[in-house]
Amino acid sequence: MGISQQAEYSMFEFEILVRGLYRQPDLRIAYQPDQRLLLPGEQQARLDLRWQEQLQQARQQQRLLFDAPLYRFIDVQAQPDNTLALTLGETSYKEYVTTREATFAHGRSRHELGNPLAVCSVIESSDGFILLDQRQGVDVYAGRYHVIGGFFERGLDTTAQQQPDPFAAMQREIREETGIQASDIQEQVCLGLVYDLATPHAELCFLTRLHIPLAEVLQRKAEDSEIKALQTLHVSATSLRHFLLQNHGNISATGEPNLLFYGALKFGESWLESTSSAMNELPCIK
Repeated sequence: MGISQQAEYSMFEFEILVRGLYRQPDLRIAYQPDQRLLLPGEQQARLDLRWQEQLQQARQQQRLLFDAPLYRFIDVQAQPDNTLALTLGETSYKEYVTTREATFAHGRSRHELGNPLAVCSVIESSDGFILLDQRQGVDVYAGRYHVIGGFFERGLDTTAQQQPDPFAAMQREIREETGIQASDIQEQVCLGLVYDLATPHAELCFLTRLHIPLAEVLQRKAEDSEIKALQTLHVSATSLRHFLLQNHGNISATGEPNLLFYGALKFGESWLESTSSAMNELPCIK
């Protein structure tokens, strides 16, 4: 059952907007292309200049940075019939990068920013391992653990009827970053929607269960080089709790709730409550 839930934990970098269990037919998306960020000309010119500066810095630091057309998060509602209603507009990676900076974002609501929608997934092999990436060569959360994910791109991630399809976005990201194919997937479900408070954007969290073991996963060839070293964790209630407690503050702001949602589904609500409470007692994230 879908549950709307505000973040309870002051030491966390995310807000839970919706938590539930949603399959592909349960996501109902209203795509409204006219819903985009409109800025006065002077502000837009400053952001355009800042983007050019960011591109130059990325080249100097040998980081990957390029523009891409993205979907803009407008609204989400968990419905009584256990469907999830998403309203999306249009934005771009350039708009996200330039509006998330503190000099622009301070004092503005999230809907006054680029506010893109991304996707991420815990990937579980048939023999009980999950996949992790310790981010390198990226412009946010470098050095932190993350699950597999990326942004929901306009023009790439659509149904046969050309409607936005977050499940297609998630499968594309998995294929590009790990080489895992759609035919390797046994089941894929959406576990909810969270908001990254540190680098403002929304993110759909998934669980992707495979019907192949880890040894076969590691034989797959990624299509890009974004993940430098794929890491794994054999999951039990104890090992997942230990990983979250040991690395709180060293996991991306959306990877952390994705792992918590996964733990709740696998080990129960009492596991979630006790783990979240223990994490909240750790030193504040800087």
